[in-house]
Amino acid sequence: MNTNIKYTSQRLEQIALAECVPTDYQRNTSDRQVADIVKNFNESKLGTLTVSLRDGKYHIIDGLHRAKALKALGYSHALSVVLTDLTYEQEAEFFRKQNQGKRNITTLDDFKAGIEAKDEMCLKINDIVEANSFHIGRGNSFYKIASVQALYIISKDFGYRTLDDTLCLLANTWSDIPRASCYECLLGVAEFVSRYGMADFSERMKDKYAVVIYEYDDAMRMHGSINSVTSRKRFCRILVAHYNKGLNSRNKKRLVWEDQ
Repeated sequence: MNTNIKYTSQRLEQIALAECVPTDYQRNTSDRQVADIVKNFNESKLGTLTVSLRDGKYHIIDGLHRAKALKALGYSHALSVVLTDLTYEQEAEFFRKQNQGKRNITTLDDFKAGIEAKDEMCLKINDIVEANSFHIGRGNSFYKIASVQALYIISKDFGYRTLDDTLCLLANTWSDIPRASCYECLLGVAEFVSRYGMADFSERMKDKYAVVIYEYDDAMRMHGSINSVTSRKRFCRILVAHYNKGLNSRNKKRLVWEDQ
């Protein structure tokens, strides 16, 4: 992450809403949220918008829902914190910093803003994801990865090579199963790859997803929620057990589980 960004001085100003524009790193607006603001409008709770004056336009960094609600209510101007001389990338990074820790920004929102801010880790993860034909986002599709948190964990704990191998392995094995790219599967297969490499996983595990996820879900029901490290080890242990089925104790392909 770029830590050398120098933010310019800020000023308060009444700005014309007609000159405000959304930005690509912003979250998608919710019509329901805008309607709620309109219905329960209270100017004392409005606060200020945060905008960046660039290329003659006020680019909204924070307050897009409120700006839309104000327009719907007939307001022409809004009190705003105005930033100047920021590049597009610096605006995106400002958005991330301002919203980190708030409940209304998700890890997925932060990741998308990181792409626009040209954050090194976000760009690297995105390149690996797209190279394996996946895409970051929500949706009921195997190739749509919503769990950015899993991608972060794999990259930080195992490295980018393991992330690449994990996505490749999943695509070659369970691409016809939407849930196979979920948080638990990503972490569990990454744990497997980090311990054993890719082996002949696809060949041996092709038809075993259903029983693996059933046993994992059953273990979660019995033992309750756990942290990411314990979760991925539990999933990996189940993978190893099914990988070994049909292999006698002398078979060189048989994997040895060690509770590291």
